[in-house]
Amino acid sequence: MRVNVVYASIGQAWEVDLDCPTGTRVIDAVELALEQNEFEEVDLSGDKTYAVWNKLVEQDHVLQDGDRVEILRELVISPMERRRLYAKLNTPK
Repeated sequence: MRVNVVYASIGQAWEVDLDCPTGTRVIDAVELALEQNEFEEVDLSGDKTYAVWNKLVEQDHVLQDGDRVEILRELVISPMERRRLYAKLNTPK
């Protein structure tokens, strides 16, 4: 089965397509992706959260053919705070 694993940080994104056996879990796919050259610069130490097609899942979630696994990271700034800062910068004086 085909699985896509993605990770994005500020200004960069990594993506790899994998051929996985049936019954592959999220954590298995992530470990396979980390072995690929595309992910060699990615530091995934510590606790990570995962999503499949934008829905949060546990690391032992069993994947289906065509799933997209997203490795999530903490936000640098919340979307609400970003909007406030943007509005403040663009308010005429």
